[in-house]
Amino acid sequence: MTVTKNVYVLMLALVIVLSGCLSGNTADADESEPTVINNYYNQTTNELPVFHIAGVGYDENYLEQRSTYNSTTGTEETRMYYKIFQFWFSVSDIDGNITAVGLDFDLDHSIDHAFSSSESWTNFSYHESPGIAFANGSMANYGNGEWAEYEQYCFATFNLIAIDDDSGVTLVPYTLPMNSYQTPDTCEDDYTGWEDN
Repeated sequence: MTVTKNVYVLMLALVIVLSGCLSGNTADADESEPTVINNYYNQTTNELPVFHIAGVGYDENYLEQRSTYNSTTGTEETRMYYKIFQFWFSVSDIDGNITAVGLDFDLDHSIDHAFSSSESWTNFSYHESPGIAFANGSMANYGNGEWAEYEQYCFATFNLIAIDDDSGVTLVPYTLPMNSYQTPDTCEDDYTGWEDN
């Protein structure tokens, strides 16, 4: 081979080798790196329970009263009123089973009072809360207009909760009036001496 051909071959080899080394991994100013978007189906996604609520209420004619009395004189020492709420509902879970249903009274998103059912939760069923003390209620305006400041009533606040077998939680928040026509409007710690009208 002639010197010219040797130099030509050497230059060609250097161009090929150095072209990969000198460009590096950085993009030119007018070049941009491609964006990769991974679209995939996450099979671990849990469908949450779904409530089908037919009704929530309470019996206007029933009010639970608990009193303590002086053992010597028989005089009433303390009195508290309690409201029992009634629920008609079913719960479904399309990708599993319902493991627990109940009420959350302290709003920490966990069940404080569990309901039970001898049938599937997908069937409508009737349930009652335990008695909720008026002392655990909160005062709020219930009216509007000129007399709104005087129309304050006692309300109970709680969550209806369902949990499925994948630990999925569905809650339905409620704020319902405690008082009815035969009870006081306020959330007192003690109702001793208050008489029914």
